[in-house]
Amino acid sequence: MPRLRKLRRKQKYRYNVNRKRLNAKLTKMPEIQCDAVKKAWDSSKSLTENVTQMGLVLDPNNMKGLAIPKRKDLLRKLQLDKKNNKLSTSPDLLEPEPPLTKGHVAIQLEKQARDGYAAKKTNPHPLPKEMLRKLTTLLDKYGENFKAMANDHTNYNQETPAQLQSQVKRLKAIPQQWIPYLKSRNLLEKEGDQLQEPMSDDIDDE
Repeated sequence: MPRLRKLRRKQKYRYNVNRKRLNAKLTKMPEIQCDAVKKAWDSSKSLTENVTQMGLVLDPNNMKGLAIPKRKDLLRKLQLDKKNNKLSTSPDLLEPEPPLTKGHVAIQLEKQARDGYAAKKTNPHPLPKEMLRKLTTLLDKYGENFKAMANDHTNYNQETPAQLQSQVKRLKAIPQQWIPYLKSRNLLEKEGDQLQEPMSDDIDDE
């Protein structure tokens, strides 16, 4: 009891708080970052109704198309037509699916995801500055002799020749970093010319 009395003593009414503003802040909907969903959102409807009409799902585990149907559910939805000996679907047992009045949102999101993946594939993420400085220094010093790179005293992480070769290969796949390096070393005379790369040594050869 003394403990509860102390807790009640600490519970004081805060007169300086605007209750109306605080309630509006707590019940306010979060800001929607996606423009397509934001334009199609109807504040008079619930979250489930909005998402269903857009052709989206809140939980992919509960999605009908992805979930593995149970045998009992299949037997309930399918009825055997004895006359034709064919399986016919009973419309009374099937759950009616809500109409997709805003199905263009799902199509637009799918297109954005596809375009974003294509852009990410064509424009890969650049390497960090420290890794770029390390690789360019090693390329200037040893060319593409990855065994010599691995034995260099600046190889603090003790990376193997295969790891260094993979990093250089990744650098070559980033045009915004690889082309300026070639231009600075006079390995690329013109932009239209073919990239001149140093002679590569096979790692497996000893």
